[in-house]
Amino acid sequence: MRSFFILFLCFMAFSAQAEVTRAWEDYSDPAIRNPNFEKSFRNLPLKGIISDNRKIWANDYWAHKKGSINFRWNAANKIGFKLNSPLRAEAMMMSQAALAELAPTEKMDLLNGDYNYSIRKEVEEIASKQAEIWHGICNGWSPAAINHNEPTPKTFTNPDGIVVPFGSSDIKALISYYYAFHHAVRSTNQMGKRCFFMGLGCDEDLNAGAFHIVLTNTVGRGESMIADVERGRQVWNHAVSEYTSTIVDANLLPSKKSAKGTVRRIHLKTDMTFVQGIQKNSWYPTLGTPDHINGVRYYEYTLDVDAFGMIIGGDWISKVRPDFIWEMERATSFSGKFVNLSQLLND
Repeated sequence: MRSFFILFLCFMAFSAQAEVTRAWEDYSDPAIRNPNFEKSFRNLPLKGIISDNRKIWANDYWAHKKGSINFRWNAANKIGFKLNSPLRAEAMMMSQAALAELAPTEKMDLLNGDYNYSIRKEVEEIASKQAEIWHGICNGWSPAAINHNEPTPKTFTNPDGIVVPFGSSDIKALISYYYAFHHAVRSTNQMGKRCFFMGLGCDEDLNAGAFHIVLTNTVGRGESMIADVERGRQVWNHAVSEYTSTIVDANLLPSKKSAKGTVRRIHLKTDMTFVQGIQKNSWYPTLGTPDHINGVRYYEYTLDVDAFGMIIGGDWISKVRPDFIWEMERATSFSGKFVNLSQLLND
């Protein structure tokens, strides 16, 4: 997804086939995420799963091509452009069923008593029928799903006494949009670089050894991380929920591409599970239901290990691999047009 607050830079590296003489490039250093990560292979778990089953929820990525979060997902006529939002007098006469059909933005504006619909108008500026199909707000959904419990339906009364109903997907849309466009952080601790063209500066974007260190130190300890699971030009950010690694061979000799100081290589296959985006929005939570869908990527790589058993590098075998991984710290408060978001959440 495109991000207007998170800029993923790609510096084209034409020396991907050259011998690697150090552990990993600076942009792929696990210290970006945490300088104290465990690097001893024997101390890192071969399996991991997130510890909080209230998080990592499925969500629409709210494609800009469909109107983003202006999309009236709960209406019979599912539109996302040229919305005829109700005036104050009209909204006061609407039934709960009719109000429930409005877009997430319209509901938030109504809750704020804003009949000029400033949030809806803001979203109109980024939504476009000409946008590429993959453009949306998965860069907001993924950190929101990691940091907040799955929303449940709620109703709140606005300053004029209008009872505004919110479904689970309405709240997911709003919190995802907030993280994508309004939640400012000092750093996203991104490792790896965005690949714009396959085969050009993409072979060594995210070092395999560095990836394994971060995966096992986060998901292996019950936490999640965000990965762009598509290696090419398109960006699909997903929250990782689980992994399983299998040792194929633990005693391979160093290769010409091994990091300096490597005494042996370990051949691994890793299945990484992440929450999938959904096209079917819901009034109710989806965790634990058939509407919650996971995706899996199957990775294969070798780890460079030194004489002390520390992972100091690695090399990809599979063409399938994550483009970059990152995180975003939790929003502890909301302001401006989104100040009422806190009462919609289940935290």
